[in-house]
Amino acid sequence: MTAAELHTRAAVLDAGLRWLYETEQPDNAHAQHHGEQLAADGNRSYSFVPVGARSLPVVVVDVAKVEWIDNGPNQLMTPANPLEPGELETLAVELERRGFTVRSTWNGHPAITGSVGLARPAHPSQVAAVERYRAGCPEHPQRRVFCDCEAWRAGFRRAVRPVIGRMRRA
Repeated sequence: MTAAELHTRAAVLDAGLRWLYETEQPDNAHAQHHGEQLAADGNRSYSFVPVGARSLPVVVVDVAKVEWIDNGPNQLMTPANPLEPGELETLAVELERRGFTVRSTWNGHPAITGSVGLARPAHPSQVAAVERYRAGCPEHPQRRVFCDCEAWRAGFRRAVRPVIGRMRRA
């Protein structure tokens, strides 16, 4: 990803939240259960998950490019650039400021990922698209979500992705 492809956190949050709550998915599309990830400046990416903890939406912030500290033989490596102290809380406050009630947060500093659980369910068609994914390939049920047939791949192609910078129509 080049610097020109990165967007401000505000633009990413706008696009992701609009996608979660205002974007209708076709009734023949399916969406992966990890949601959609958008890259932001500041070495961050944000994922917007329609069905997460307690079957409610989750916004996840990740360190996009982790730098690791080698702590020596038989020791776990630790991140040199984890989420900042208070970064997850700041994200939760920003989501609240935008009118999205936060149910809970988890992870965060000193980890490389943090999650904010939202209280209001995502658009019903988003939830349905995730449920279709979880049901697996209808043509090859034994393969579940790991199918690679054309019909299964077509369901992913039909899914509507978030768009950064799209203006709302009046």
